[in-house]
Amino acid sequence: MQRSLGKMSAYKMFNWRDRAASNIQQTVSAFLEIGEAIATRWIQTPKGVLLLQMAPEDTASGAIYVFDRQRDDWYMLSFEDCEDQFTSEQFDRVFSEYKLFSYVEQPGLLLSQLQSANA
Repeated sequence: MQRSLGKMSAYKMFNWRDRAASNIQQTVSAFLEIGEAIATRWIQTPKGVLLLQMAPEDTASGAIYVFDRQRDDWYMLSFEDCEDQFTSEQFDRVFSEYKLFSYVEQPGLLLSQLQSANA
């Protein structure tokens, strides 16, 4: 089946172990501060968190990130035809089409999608 945005890849951003906070809200808040961004979508399970992060003044600037709570790793999801220009509505469609909830439930699945950050 051809997906609307082509192939999805994951890029490991960094390990958060040294910045571990006492709760997930503090972890996500600290991550958002790095990009001076807001989360317009926040989906959380015991194993992972998925965010649509945007610049507050640009509704078409969204990028999708997953936090693996067991490994303390942040990943960015990238698509052939869209990397960091998601609107909330487009995210909702992609969330369903690409079954992104599976990566929140089991972030380890991203390891099979992993691309080199220098690629």
